[in-house]
Amino acid sequence: MNEDILKLFFKEKTLKIFLSIEKEVYAAKMRNKAVCMYSYVITILRKFEEVGLVKSERQGRIKKYKLTEKGKEIDNKIRDLLDIK
Repeated sequence: MNEDILKLFFKEKTLKIFLSIEKEVYAAKMRNKAVCMYSYVITILRKFEEVGLVKSERQGRIKKYKLTEKGKEIDNKIRDLLDIK
């Protein structure tokens, strides 16, 4: 990733969390990729869910997260912007 662009235009941790959502992923896995507190990841995921970018599904005690169609569009545009595909 172009770290200068990340720091200049986006909140780095929030963007790393969003870009770490692949097909279906656990919050703990995103936490490891973004290198931040688990509670921060959960807070950000709730916000993403509220605006319709992410959808969660409970499997037993664990929640899995995946991008909605709107989230996939934004993910593609961000990756194009950062040229990190």
